[in-house]
Amino acid sequence: MSDAERTGLHIRERTTTRTARYVVLGAAPAQARRVWFVLHGYGMLAARFVRPFDGIIPPDTCIVAPEALSRFYLESPRADGGHQQRVGAAWLTRESRETEIADAHAWLTRVYDEVMSEAQADGAPAPQVAILAFSQGVATAMRWVASAQVHPTWFVAWAGGLAHDVDREGFVSAMRDGEIVMVTGTADHFATDAARDAAQSALQSIGLEPRILSFSGGHHLDASLLQSMLESFGTPGHGTHP
Repeated sequence: MSDAERTGLHIRERTTTRTARYVVLGAAPAQARRVWFVLHGYGMLAARFVRPFDGIIPPDTCIVAPEALSRFYLESPRADGGHQQRVGAAWLTRESRETEIADAHAWLTRVYDEVMSEAQADGAPAPQVAILAFSQGVATAMRWVASAQVHPTWFVAWAGGLAHDVDREGFVSAMRDGEIVMVTGTADHFATDAARDAAQSALQSIGLEPRILSFSGGHHLDASLLQSMLESFGTPGHGTHP
């Protein structure tokens, strides 16, 4: 028996309107041939997450970074208010999990539709789409792709893997014509070698063969590898391979 059943507590959920935000960097969508939707990890903000992209974005590329809906202080409360200096965001928690997943999907889809509509204004051809997700953002991005809202040419799982509740069939269908790239740092204490191997095996078990890349570093984006990806994605003579 749950706590709610024991106490007679009734939890009611209602949809409400709130303001969310996303960051656009590089070419404007209307001038872009390639659009990357990039999802940050736990405790990050979109504007901070895109800093490694600054100065390395090709002229025809647009970077779009939606920010998760739940923001919070990263440090425990202190009497002097010092904990209010650093703020992060999260895609979901275990509390009301399914609702948070649905809200995240709706938000990501709204951003995607808005950007792609702007990119195809005046009859312009649709740009190539890639998704790069980092850490906690990987599971969120995979669930979103599996929900058939977007079919990227590239899916980059950086320091993350296949979440246990991703719709396998939906994800395989969405990535049938795309490529999956897994990236880990050699000193990443979260995305360890064992975690990477397990994530690779999980993808292989559903018929997907990811390309494995690594860099010398920890739990962060590596600017050099990132630049190589941005430059090679969809360029003539290079296909979509990093």
